[in-house]
Amino acid sequence: MKGTAYYSKTERNFASDFIENLEPYSPISSRDKIVSGLANCDLPPLKLDWNESTLPPSVAVKNAIINALACNDNLLNWYPELSSKELRRKLAAYSGRAMEEILVTNGSDDALDLICKVFLDPKDEVVVPYPTYTHFLTYIHTRGAVVKKVETPDPFKPDIASVLENVTPATKMIYIVNPNNPTGVLLSKQQIATLCSIASHCVVIVDEAYYEFAGETVLDLIDTYPNLIVTRTFSKAWALAGLRVGYLLTNLSLIAQLSKVLNPKSVSVLAQIAATAALDDKQYMEKYVADVKNSKLAMLDFFRKRGITAFDSRANYIMVQHPHLPKLLEEMEKENIFVRDRSSFKMLPGFFRVTLGDHLQTEDFLSRMAKVLERV
Repeated sequence: MKGTAYYSKTERNFASDFIENLEPYSPISSRDKIVSGLANCDLPPLKLDWNESTLPPSVAVKNAIINALACNDNLLNWYPELSSKELRRKLAAYSGRAMEEILVTNGSDDALDLICKVFLDPKDEVVVPYPTYTHFLTYIHTRGAVVKKVETPDPFKPDIASVLENVTPATKMIYIVNPNNPTGVLLSKQQIATLCSIASHCVVIVDEAYYEFAGETVLDLIDTYPNLIVTRTFSKAWALAGLRVGYLLTNLSLIAQLSKVLNPKSVSVLAQIAATAALDDKQYMEKYVADVKNSKLAMLDFFRKRGITAFDSRANYIMVQHPHLPKLLEEMEKENIFVRDRSSFKMLPGFFRVTLGDHLQTEDFLSRMAKVLERV
């Protein structure tokens, strides 16, 4: 028996109201252009737009994957180790926290999405200092929550006063990228503690995606503030962006709530193997981080000597301002240099963000950039 068609195809809206009204997160990456051969083939690409590691993972990581594939015929047809127990054990040693306080996720994006799923209800208010990592806003909107953007007077100065001024009884969550993306500004541990204390009715997320470069963390505040969650990633200093591994750390009470929703098999077996091997070869990461810091000094000196505004950063990137940004970016692409235009933030006119690499890549970048500046 045929059923009654209550809606035509054009009338029926299957998406939730939250999704129907959502603007899609539409980032632009140079990867497709590079891989497809549309970029300049005469020069090796300098992909400096997404803050990934500019070097591949260590040989130890590659060998761990190869050996695992060679020694276990069922490695790929079985589901991965549930809840990433071995990786969590390694992360506990690395972070100084108990493994029970750690959840491993499919990239830190997955951790941020999980937090929003667990703690946000429709119409809840989330305070977000601006500029910020804008993908997080999508996770807020999918819950029907409300983003309250806080534009600080100077995006290149650490400021929590403006954030606290915007916290109300209706505020459910506060999101802090520390160091900030895209500015690279780092809030102090005391500032985060003040935020957690005064906004004790809010879940406070501190996104430490760039912790290895900043060298400072707020992890020990978890013992004092029951509303604090810290997220981290293997996509930056650890050179595993393509495998999608992240993690969050918080108290056992919040872990219990988050675990209700966490998919225990969401982190692939190869991702777990690679991240575990990377932690066992920490010296490789530390050498890269040291190289990046030296590259930052060279890059800041290069721009400032030419009268170009460039801001220091506690992460693996710097922000640079140029009065003719569209033309500059066009000429940079001719030299196969890809950076991130950040001028869409109204408080960052004429700014682009450039990822820092090792010393050889930086020398190459500066050589090409000198040619670009001669033409702009």
